[in-house]
Amino acid sequence: MPEIRAIRRLTDAVEHADVLDKAVDIDRSVVRALARPKAVRQLLHGVPFGHPLHPLMVQVPLGAWISAAVLDLIGGRGNAKAAKTLVGVGLVSAGGATTAGYVDWAELDREQLRTGWVHQAVNWVGITLYGLSWVQRKHGNHGAGKLLGFAGLTVVGVGGYLGGHLAYRQRAGVGTSEHVPFDD
Repeated sequence: MPEIRAIRRLTDAVEHADVLDKAVDIDRSVVRALARPKAVRQLLHGVPFGHPLHPLMVQVPLGAWISAAVLDLIGGRGNAKAAKTLVGVGLVSAGGATTAGYVDWAELDREQLRTGWVHQAVNWVGITLYGLSWVQRKHGNHGAGKLLGFAGLTVVGVGGYLGGHLAYRQRAGVGTSEHVPFDD
C-alpha cells in the first residue's frame, strides 16, 4: 500500500520548516546546558543499555493512558477511580520519558531537530490535556475528565506518529550493531 501523500506532505513541511529554527536553537542550547555532565547525558541516552531509553520509557505513560481510556469506555464507579490513577501514573512517568527524549533530540541534525521539536510540542499539548483530565476527575467531573483524556490520547497519538517518523523515516538516533547511538 502506498504512503498517504497528504501525510508525507505534512511531514516534509515539518522537516523543512526553517521558521522553527530559532525556537529549536534556543531549546537545544537549554537542553545541552542542563545535560552537560557526560555521565548524565550517556545514562539518559541509554548508552549503558545499548540503545536509547526514550522509546522504552514512553511505553509507561502510553500504556497507562490507553488503559485509562479502556476503563473509561467500560464505565463504572471503580473504573473511574482506577482511570484517574492511571492518568496520574501517565503524567508522572511522562517526565522521565520527556527528559530522555530531549537529551536524544539535542544531538540530531537540522531536519530531525525540527521534526523532534514539533513532536515534543504536540506531546506537551497532550500531556496538558491529561493534566486537565486528572484535575477534572479529582473534582468528580468524570465526564469532562474522560473527554479531556480521549482528546489527550488523540493528541499524543499524533505526537507518537511524529516520533515514529523521526525514528523510522529520518533514522534519528539509529546506530549499528557495532556502535551504540550517542556514545560520544
